[in-house]
Amino acid sequence: MESTNLSALRRDTKLKTRRIAADYVADGLREAIQSGRLADGAVLSQAAIAEHFEVSRVPVREAMRQLLAEGLIQWKAHHVAVVRTLSPERIGELFDHRAVLEGYITERAVPLLDAAAIASLKSKNEQMREISDHERWLKANGEFHDAILDVGGDETGLELIEWLRSRSRRYVRMWSGPGELHRPDEAGREHAEIIRLIELGDAPGARAAVEAHVRHTGERLVAYGRAREDAAVVDGG
Repeated sequence: MESTNLSALRRDTKLKTRRIAADYVADGLREAIQSGRLADGAVLSQAAIAEHFEVSRVPVREAMRQLLAEGLIQWKAHHVAVVRTLSPERIGELFDHRAVLEGYITERAVPLLDAAAIASLKSKNEQMREISDHERWLKANGEFHDAILDVGGDETGLELIEWLRSRSRRYVRMWSGPGELHRPDEAGREHAEIIRLIELGDAPGARAAVEAHVRHTGERLVAYGRAREDAAVVDGG
């Protein structure tokens, strides 16, 4: 297999001096994969990565073990590492599990969210309506949800949610840009409904609203992924 051009990988030599080499390499690879700059199926040559980051192959192998455990890369024949590709069906599964977990933790959090926390959620949602930059909007969206989930007091659940998010994050970034699946108005309305139910103290209702909200994003990603597959078949046929 032909090795991938690694110009998409960012290097920060200041970070390199502050952390062990394996984490430095893993962070660089992970960021490029999750941002979509390294495409599905991109071949990851250990020698090329070591040269790019100016380290030996030992930390590169350790970094790849980290990414393998996170499900971001996989081994092909002859021990060739590639960026893992997720089918639309698998993306749907990730969002289904996320919906259940986020809904459950939201239900736990509702009795613990006081007036100040609710006011903060309203403010975050209003601020998001003014954000036009897609990357900034995605970051603010994550902060909105985390402001609820962090109150739920479920460290294991939060770890599982972050793992699920990390598996699908690249597709959210690649496929939900302006003109594609970016849905700030719809998301803003769904956020407002979640806040309304929290303010009423309706924990089961807030849980159902969060589950529906997360699934809506997943459904749109799945539909978009299937449309891309169909278009590729037509182009190839």
